Amino acid sequence: MTKKKKVVIDTGDAGKGTSEIAENANTQEMEERALSVFASERNEDITALVLCLITTFIVLLFTKWVV
Repeated sequence: MTKKKKVVIDTGDAGKGTSEIAENANTQEMEERALSVFASERNEDITALVLCLITTFIVLLFTKWVV
């Protein structure tokens, strides 16, 4: 039985910790992992932007209504 070596890569906060890949992993596998992290960050950014816009609209609406 051949034991495959694994390499541990620190993915930081965006990747939620560390990730193990095969030592001889192809670039396709690593690109897919990287793209999944960027897609996750993009979704979080869009969600934060939408919440900020809604909050700003509500504050402006009530400010205008009170005055």
